[in-house]
Amino acid sequence: MFFKAVLTVLIIIAGLAAIIWVANWPFNTPWEKNLTAEQRRINAAHNRRHHRGVARILLPSLAVIFGIASVGILSGPKSDPLAAAVMGVCSVVCVGVFGALIKRGRRRRSSTRR
Repeated sequence: MFFKAVLTVLIIIAGLAAIIWVANWPFNTPWEKNLTAEQRRINAAHNRRHHRGVARILLPSLAVIFGIASVGILSGPKSDPLAAAVMGVCSVVCVGVFGALIKRGRRRRSSTRR
């Protein structure tokens, strides 16, 4: 069960990495060198907005999913405390990153109002 939990976490992390790569499009790709300065500016602004929005939706949902998986693994007939702990740690990490993202966003937003 521990192997399945670790494999699940790795697949989710690989999926998130793929989503981030696609969200950074066309940066860090061979097509980046063909962009003009104006296209770079527009794409960079769009990517920043997109990353914040996706992170604010994805991180809390992943935290809930990892938490439910942790409880399910721990309370099942073949409970595995180590696998449940891995899922629990992943849930706590998602909550922590989400909290840091929100805290950083508030701090930056309040300074621009002055």
